Amino acid sequence: MPASPRSSRSTDSFDSGRQSPLNGFDSSAALILVPDAEETAASTSFDFSSDDDVDAEEQPDLQLERLRNSPIPPLSSISVFLYLLAPYLKLGALLLPGAAPSGKTGVLAVVVFAALSAFTRQIWYMLARYVRRSDLEEIVLETFARGRGKERKRMVLRQLVRLGVGSLRVLVAALYLRFSVDCLLPFLPDVLAIPSRLITTLVLAAFIAPLYSARSLESRRVIYASWLSVAAYAVWFSCTAYMHAKGMLAPLAEPATLGRLWQGLPAVAFAFCTWWTVPLYASLKGTVQPMTPKPRRSQSFKLLSALSLGVAVAATLPLVFFSASSKPPQTPSASMKTTVAVFSAAALLLSVPSILITVPALPIPLAIRRVTNFPLSKALVYLITVCLSVLPASITSVGSDVILILAFLSTYMLPALLHITIHNFRRPLSIVIPPTTPNPSAPRVEPSESRHDELLQRKERTLQRRRLGRRLIWDVGVWVLLVPVGGGGVVWAVGRMAGRW
Repeated sequence: MPASPRSSRSTDSFDSGRQSPLNGFDSSAALILVPDAEETAASTSFDFSSDDDVDAEEQPDLQLERLRNSPIPPLSSISVFLYLLAPYLKLGALLLPGAAPSGKTGVLAVVVFAALSAFTRQIWYMLARYVRRSDLEEIVLETFARGRGKERKRMVLRQLVRLGVGSLRVLVAALYLRFSVDCLLPFLPDVLAIPSRLITTLVLAAFIAPLYSARSLESRRVIYASWLSVAAYAVWFSCTAYMHAKGMLAPLAEPATLGRLWQGLPAVAFAFCTWWTVPLYASLKGTVQPMTPKPRRSQSFKLLSALSLGVAVAATLPLVFFSASSKPPQTPSASMKTTVAVFSAAALLLSVPSILITVPALPIPLAIRRVTNFPLSKALVYLITVCLSVLPASITSVGSDVILILAFLSTYMLPALLHITIHNFRRPLSIVIPPTTPNPSAPRVEPSESRHDELLQRKERTLQRRRLGRRLIWDVGVWVLLVPVGGGGVVWAVGRMAGRW
């Protein structure tokens, strides 16, 4: 990574042209360098980050070391593919047979939200390349608090991002744990004085505790658990297809667990909600050797993202044709119902550790951390998750709707908002000056005849029109994602929760 985003050229797909001298101006130039009013005459640095980030930016080795010590360190291509695919094959997909619109409407919904998910991943990918940052926290800081003298604002934003990311992941993990228990409860005896839900939750929490104790997603037991989660989904899918063919397909769990939003299009939207996009891109780039001129095709993040989305669509699209009913024409056998329940619970339960591992650490006081080496933050996060999963159904039904809205905002609205803000309301990280700009200090070179070649000029104009067309299409897509899709979806969801429609 370069030393400073301000002194580097943007790697955004809209960036074009060659570097040129910055001394002198040309009134006929398409772009003119505008001096920054915030800079003083004595300032010689083009770095606008806060003082506590300067050393990390000036030393790429420190950034790589930070990546290696993060919950998502450098990973192999197959592991990155796994973590890109896994979020698609979870609760949203399991609910599609009974919640998704049927027929052509369901197919259209799956295709549209799959395309929106791919679009948002591309936005995150471009934002990470543009600001040259490896996580959501740094992208938000570069968007809303770039510049010197904004340390307090950066600190507040940093804490807000950590709180938002941590809260959403804990809530999603708690929802997955609770739904896993819901799948198994009908097949467990209720003869003890202690409620079966509490006992089952504690047993399942103890089962996945060793997986959660891993330090990062690089741990083999976490990778194996994630693969087993995908395999469990594949078995559940096969059983669901068989039950649909025999006319005995029933919904997974009781409706009281989920709120009013988990029917129709919101269920499809949640099925294609993602996370970890920026950290996974950084972890994949962390495996590329510095001296490698061109990474292998298997290390292309866009290729891995497209493959994961293609597999997800293939594994979820048939589900919209499976109509689950609380009273199917034929009653499934007890063994078949048990098999479906166990593998659907396993698909969710085995994904909980990978979600909780990436939760930011709680701000434990330094005095307490000095006293013990016990991972108090991880233990508290786990305890909070388990406690949230055993709350009464009246609370969890409303909480599940809140989780769906938060996941929708983080997946579809947040990247669009950051993209629009950083590209339309912030100074560009770099300005490319055309080669025609004169440089008085440089030796004068006679213009070549090719500059006046009509064919070259025609090709240049064609290229510029194509780039302008792509940028207009891209800008329209981002605004559509932010306003009609994101804003309209949130307004509808809030009205639905309030009982307005």
